[in-house]
Amino acid sequence: MKKYIGLSIIALSMGLVSCSDFLDKLPDNRTEANTEEKIQKLLVAAYPTHDHMAFTEYASDNVDEILSNASYKTRFTDECYGWVDITESNNQDPRRYWMDLYQCIETANLALEGIEGMGGATTQTLRELQAEALLCRAYAHFMLVNLFAFHYDANDPNAKGISYVTESEKELNPKYQRETVHENYKHIEEDLEIALPNVGDSYYEVPKYHFNRNAAYAFATRFYLYYEKYDKAIECANKVLGTNPSTMLRDWEVLATMPDGVTYQQDPTALHVIEPTLNCNLLLLTSYSSQPLYFGGWSTGKGYSHNSYIGTNETVGAIAKYWGGNYSTLAFPPKRYTSRNYWSQWRLPFLFEYTDNLGNGYSHTVYNAFTGDEVLLDRAEAYIMLKNYDKASEDMTLWMRNVAKPAYRGLVVNAERVQAFMNSMAYAYDDKDGTPKASVESTMKKHLNPKFAIDEEGSVQESMIQLVLAMRRYETLHEGKRWFDIKRWGIEIPRRTINASGLPVEFTDWLTVNDLRRAIQIPQDVISAGYEPNPREESTPSESEIDTYIRE
Repeated sequence: MKKYIGLSIIALSMGLVSCSDFLDKLPDNRTEANTEEKIQKLLVAAYPTHDHMAFTEYASDNVDEILSNASYKTRFTDECYGWVDITESNNQDPRRYWMDLYQCIETANLALEGIEGMGGATTQTLRELQAEALLCRAYAHFMLVNLFAFHYDANDPNAKGISYVTESEKELNPKYQRETVHENYKHIEEDLEIALPNVGDSYYEVPKYHFNRNAAYAFATRFYLYYEKYDKAIECANKVLGTNPSTMLRDWEVLATMPDGVTYQQDPTALHVIEPTLNCNLLLLTSYSSQPLYFGGWSTGKGYSHNSYIGTNETVGAIAKYWGGNYSTLAFPPKRYTSRNYWSQWRLPFLFEYTDNLGNGYSHTVYNAFTGDEVLLDRAEAYIMLKNYDKASEDMTLWMRNVAKPAYRGLVVNAERVQAFMNSMAYAYDDKDGTPKASVESTMKKHLNPKFAIDEEGSVQESMIQLVLAMRRYETLHEGKRWFDIKRWGIEIPRRTINASGLPVEFTDWLTVNDLRRAIQIPQDVISAGYEPNPREESTPSESEIDTYIRE
């Protein structure tokens, strides 16, 4: 496991962690990639076995600091929540994910070179293998650029991205330069354009753990949405959703009928969520992860939590207000833990791998990289950006009816109703005269500051966007994906404390529109090896400076 931008000593550091048969990758052995079967086996290692969920979920507005739960904090969660450059070692830290993604890229490049060495993609199987390798390479780069750089801005061609690597390493400790975000997106699109016509499922034993056809087009949908190519996003979404999109959505009501299992395992509910036979699950990934404990039915990590205030005013209960209900009117209501003040939906299974007889081992989970439900909301957003509000309303109506209890499924989403609903509430953190950042109170509606143009606040378009963002926030709760919408839409969010009564009491920091911390810092040992870091402010403001800034 030596692939690491600018730092060949990764072989030594990776040898100390997570080396087991449970999710092991194949070693770098170029001589193996010379048959279809060997390339197929090699590509099993082209999918990440770590995740971003912890450091992006804690960085988002899905959590607050719970003052009474101080003993449940850790240095790792402190750093994730505080938007500082993370130095604490954890299987879910940014460094681990960075290393893992570049190892995936190395593996994909070895497979592509193996195919070329066999004379190219001359058979159906080789064409599908080539497509899978290109998709794995594109996906890893997509995640890297969207985490370790600022979001794509069509008007800023010079913004630094990451290194897009298209060849396997052939020298010791090679040096890489950062491309621009524009160049990264161009390369991702090039890989997608070659892969999509040839993607197939013919040689997969369990297609949902690979880039099958639906997963490939789901990825393309998200990519083109981020790339502001809305027609292409809709075209790709149509490939996934077909003529009857309802068949591609999760049956939330079934989850509500399942009995609770062991609290920390969240079984059988969470195991059903990642069931490969479900149409809604498009690509399942495994990872070394404690995310089910951080945001599930256990006490770990609840110093910062998705608490009752957020649940009522911004996420679970806020969505239900559209149809006049509350959290209990959702088809799959959240679990509410009053003693520690957190609300959870059991979506991630906790799987433990024992490595000895003393109870030691590794935490794992399985999560959805893409779902049919997300594709539907991505398509709705693309329709809104093109001002095709009727089509967007159809998708949003379908999604909302699916997450509500049967008694509320007669509801309709349309532009006029959405505009009236959104204009009936204040923007989060505004006081009664509309002064921004003057109140710790919040709603699901937050000021949007994207780098691209949208209509004014209170307009039909802005109101529709507000609702579809709230839908996606609920849809991806606990999975860390809200962070990407915060970056894309320039949403300013605070760090806020919650008192023993469950109410917000003060701000301690703000992530502003152009805050440099929106780009997660490159791992320190990569920087030390000569890689260009992301810019940072020279000094961190004091609490008094933050307090003054908030009140100005």
